[in-house]
Amino acid sequence: MRAAPLLAVALLIAIGAVEASMSAEQLAEAVGRPRLEGTGVALTAVGLLASALIYLVLGHLAPDDRAALRAGVLTGAFAGLVGGTVRALIISGVVADLVARYAAVPDWFVALALGVFVALSFAASVAGGGALAWTGRRLSRALRSRPPA
Repeated sequence: MRAAPLLAVALLIAIGAVEASMSAEQLAEAVGRPRLEGTGVALTAVGLLASALIYLVLGHLAPDDRAALRAGVLTGAFAGLVGGTVRALIISGVVADLVARYAAVPDWFVALALGVFVALSFAASVAGGGALAWTGRRLSRALRSRPPA
């Protein structure tokens, strides 16, 4: 069980990095103002689904509800902080270019916006990770307690 949270953190960071790289590429290639398109929406949906599945499996592997919640929150904290920072670093250049193209803001604005992004990534990962891991544990317990058909 000890290796599962570490593997989960690594997978979550990798998912975020791939998603951020692809998003940065799409933003860099965009002509005109960036718009939400089908490819970007699908990419986000796949990343969110894969991340949720990782947390659910993490909860399934936990010995009890408390351990599942703890594993989800701690995994979410590390994945949110490190993964959010990695994603912010990946998209920082493209975001800075877009902001410079369409707005007149102080130099510190992009860094502040990316810092807020990391903080929100951390908070969402902690809350979502805990809730999903706990749910994974409860679902696995419910499946095990069903009488055979």
